[in-house]
Amino acid sequence: MGLILLLIYSLLAPAIALLYALFFLLSPRRALMKSLGGELRERLGLGAAAPGEPPVWVHAASMGEVKAVSKFAPALAAALGAPLLITASTASGRAEAARLTPLARLAPLDLYPLAVRFIARNRPRMLVVVETELWPATLYAAARAGVPVFLVNARLSAGTAALYRALGPLSRLAFSGVKQVLAQTETDAAAFRRLPGLDGKVIVTGNLKHDQLGVSAAGQDKIKDFLEASDWGGARIFTAGSTHPAEEPVLISAWLEAKKNNPGLKLVLVPRHPERLSETEAVLKSRGVAFVRWSATVVPAATDCLLVDAMGLLQAFYAVSAVCFVGGTLDATGGHNLLEPALFAKPVIFGPNYRSARMAGEALLKENGGFLAGTAAEISATISKLLDDRAYLDASGENAAKALSSLKGATARSLDELTK
Repeated sequence: MGLILLLIYSLLAPAIALLYALFFLLSPRRALMKSLGGELRERLGLGAAAPGEPPVWVHAASMGEVKAVSKFAPALAAALGAPLLITASTASGRAEAARLTPLARLAPLDLYPLAVRFIARNRPRMLVVVETELWPATLYAAARAGVPVFLVNARLSAGTAALYRALGPLSRLAFSGVKQVLAQTETDAAAFRRLPGLDGKVIVTGNLKHDQLGVSAAGQDKIKDFLEASDWGGARIFTAGSTHPAEEPVLISAWLEAKKNNPGLKLVLVPRHPERLSETEAVLKSRGVAFVRWSATVVPAATDCLLVDAMGLLQAFYAVSAVCFVGGTLDATGGHNLLEPALFAKPVIFGPNYRSARMAGEALLKENGGFLAGTAAEISATISKLLDDRAYLDASGENAAKALSSLKGATARSLDELTK
């Protein structure tokens, strides 16, 4: 039954790929298809083969997943004395992979003959799949070729888990070559253990992305100069980072309310998408807020809000803030990097939807370095409570740093498991 399902999947996959390409050609994002012709050889598994010794093959979806293994993948290849081959599903992922190894390729389409060809040409000594890239034909081809498969930084949504359970025979076939699953959380581990053929192969090693966090010096001198040249020097700052349109009216209202108890409190707004700054400006104007863009050459006196229209400055603003909010948590996004303020021992406020950063959010809440607030009133009350008690503010920042420290170590644990 599993082979029949794999055959059906293989017959449907080309049609799905064509529909996907057609969707992009007819969408505003059609520019993404311009390079399709140049990518076709690699998509068909015909890219240059890895020379020399059999490589460690790491497959990641896109740039984010490649970045997640930027420490782990080279260290694994070095520990095993093997070349490193990284495949990605996107051109941006391949470009990021090229920073780690000359053997950076686009992954072949998930068709069994293409996967067999790719494996035969590259002769990998193992396949390490990152996060959620569970392609049935590729996994089965690796199993048939005797290539051991490991899932690292593995996570699984409830919907995907239900689909794999419903397709039990196909799942069992695909997972037949999986030797071990290194899950991000115990919740992910439990979901993997319920899948066909994986019970007894799953352990929790944590999230590799937490080991990537480090302090960036970008923009620190510029912000220091800004503070010295404006009347912001010595003022308490509330930075709301990676914000989305639906969140900004809430955050502005929360800040204005908190200012009643802390009249000198400044607001730094760092929208997630700079191209829609005009929308943010409209909200600020409607509330009568005295604001200025970061790119302005002159900062008028009595400016209470800074709207950041440049990339790469968020960490530097977190560093000089008293309290921070991380966006993508009041809307449906699911949260951005909740731990960045913790790099500077700053307390972190975030909304109830932090599903994409669940582990970080739970650690911050457990250590009392993070604060859950879903409305303007709740955010304002949390800001005021922190600012009204300096000892409480400092302790909360230290607790945030402690939460970050508790989450590190996934790279070392994962390496230990794969090099035993």
